[in-house]
Amino acid sequence: MIQRIRSGSLDGIDGFEVVVEVDAGRGLPSFQLVGLPSTAVRESRERVLSALRNSGLSWPKGRVVVNLAPVDVEKKGPSVDLAIAVGVCGVTERADPGGRGEAVLLGELSLDGALRPVRGLLAIVTAAAAAGRRQFVVPRSQAREAALVPEVTILAAGSLAEVVHWRAGRGRLDEIVPEPPVAAARRPSPSLLAYLALAPARARRLAVLAAAGRHDLLLVGPPGTGKTMLSRVVGSLQPGLARAESLEVARIHGAAGLLTSAAPVPGRPFRAPHHTATRAGLLGGGASLRPGEVTLAHRGILFLDEVSEFTPGVLDALREPLEEGRVAVARGAGIRFWPADVQLVAAMNPCRCGWYGSRRRPCRCTERLRTAHRSRLSGPLLDRIDIFAELEEPEDPLRGDDVADPSRLWERAVGEVEVGNARLAGSHRARPASLAEARGLMDAPAATLLEAAGGSLGLTVRSLMRCAGVARTLAALGDRSLANRDDVVEALSYRREQIASLA
Repeated sequence: MIQRIRSGSLDGIDGFEVVVEVDAGRGLPSFQLVGLPSTAVRESRERVLSALRNSGLSWPKGRVVVNLAPVDVEKKGPSVDLAIAVGVCGVTERADPGGRGEAVLLGELSLDGALRPVRGLLAIVTAAAAAGRRQFVVPRSQAREAALVPEVTILAAGSLAEVVHWRAGRGRLDEIVPEPPVAAARRPSPSLLAYLALAPARARRLAVLAAAGRHDLLLVGPPGTGKTMLSRVVGSLQPGLARAESLEVARIHGAAGLLTSAAPVPGRPFRAPHHTATRAGLLGGGASLRPGEVTLAHRGILFLDEVSEFTPGVLDALREPLEEGRVAVARGAGIRFWPADVQLVAAMNPCRCGWYGSRRRPCRCTERLRTAHRSRLSGPLLDRIDIFAELEEPEDPLRGDDVADPSRLWERAVGEVEVGNARLAGSHRARPASLAEARGLMDAPAATLLEAAGGSLGLTVRSLMRCAGVARTLAALGDRSLANRDDVVEALSYRREQIASLA
């Protein structure tokens, strides 16, 4: 009797259902695994054989054939180990599993029969649930992760023997009660509080503005002006993820192997790749089809420190994610579109030595070197940044310009962001989609000023829309429905700084 066991595998960041078919017949003892298995899947024969023997279960005599359907998609990873072992055991015992035969079995086998976690479990469970599967058997260490998927039954198992006995009706498995994800409180670290105590008021306003509208931000300044800490403040000020967003981020991070059993629900991502990152490392892909940093930062912040040190071609590849909120990954004969709704926060020194404009050290760069340093960021990339800000060195680095308690400063900033979020509720970002929409976000004098400034400053349509988005956020922070002239003036000031420093 052919055994059919439901399982699943991972393809990039997406899972798909796999049906494991096992047949045993007469002939010389052999094991054939077909259905486009990867190297890791082909090696399952030795794992399954040892796991069955060490679990006190028998291997069928004669010829064993295992088919992994669908046969036109490569199966990667050891997630089908458990299903293969249960199917092989089933053709020996010939027991009728009844309704339990519809359960999806997922897990890697160790040689002693214990179940090990598999990468991308949440993505596989999500895909199978979308296909109508409702019962899943998973490794005990990943049960909380799988239980994030709504309207499914998750059974936790620790070994192959437990699953075989349960499927034959001779045992039971623990059903996991799903725990609703708890949004992490916006609690600043001691280092962030220390920064707030010393940061100038302008830096705190920038953090609130960028956090409330999820505006892409470029910070320029000498070393020690707080560029990295300001990026951390922007991320910490943003509200927690909604349930659907948490599930989406967890699915992506699980496919990359970044989830842990202690924290299966990630917070809002903050990714800071090194400036030596390759195009595949930033956008994703490669031989193993892994998500890149822009996808891992989905719904969160992508922080590029020393952005001018990145390869220009790698930086220009960010234009599509910043504009479309997704990234196209070419693979074989097809293209996959992965989510990449990131907020870009970039930081750079004003010159190669870093000290141009500093009061502490003289700059050693020539004008030619400074120009070459700035030109590593292309015009089309800069056109997609909402806010440009130069950070200056404080007069006294050990004393800020606000004597308020840092905790009070933090509470005030959180309150301002919440006011802005309430005004911008229902909007994915503050950025308008067209100039017509931009005009509708401000009063008549403000719209006239923006159009006039576009001509005098030589701004593109994209730059004008981004200025309008910043003005809209400024109005929301002021609890106003429409942006006024002052909002537009401040929004344009960030663009004028960019023109003066990076043109």
